[in-house]
Amino acid sequence: KQENQFGDSSGNAGSGWGDSSDHGGSTWTPNTGEAESMVKHDPDGYGNDAGGMDTAMEGSGEEAAVWFMERVCVQLKKNTAQAVIKEINGSMAVVEMEDKSTLTVRNGEVSMVPPQEHDMVLVTGGADVGVEGELVCIDGTDAILKESNENFKIVDFIHLAKISAT
Repeated sequence: KQENQFGDSSGNAGSGWGDSSDHGGSTWTPNTGEAESMVKHDPDGYGNDAGGMDTAMEGSGEEAAVWFMERVCVQLKKNTAQAVIKEINGSMAVVEMEDKSTLTVRNGEVSMVPPQEHDMVLVTGGADVGVEGELVCIDGTDAILKESNENFKIVDFIHLAKISAT
C-alpha cells in the first residue's frame, strides 16, 4: 500500500477517512455531564426554588395544578365546601371558607371551582396567561373575557380559573 497525501496507507487514497478496519481511532461520544451540572435548578423561572406554581409538591407526591394559586376559588373534596386560596406554602394552602374561617389544606384535597358566566376569572395557560377579566360567554371550548380595560379576548375555557374579586 502506498501512503496518500493524508498519511494514510489504507488504500482509500484521497478520501481522508481511513479504513473501516482501523479500530485504533476513537469513537466520538457526547459529554453531557458537565453541561448538566452547570444548569441551575430554577423551576419557576424567577430564581425561586420553591413555592412556584410549577414546583413539584413535596410530601404529597403530586404536582400542583397550574390553577393552585392565590385568589382561586376551590372546593374541598371531602365535603364540597367552597373556599378561596389565600396563601400558598409549598404543597399546602391556607384557604378562607365562606364563613371567613381559615383552613390549611394540601393541594390534593381541593379542586378548582369551574367558572361560570359573569365570574371573575384568571387565564392559567395558553398565550394569555395572567390575564384577568369577567367571563362574558362560554361557547363550546372557547370563552369570551371582558378585561378591566373593556377589551374582549377569546381564550380556551380549559385555561380559566374562577378567582375571588377581592
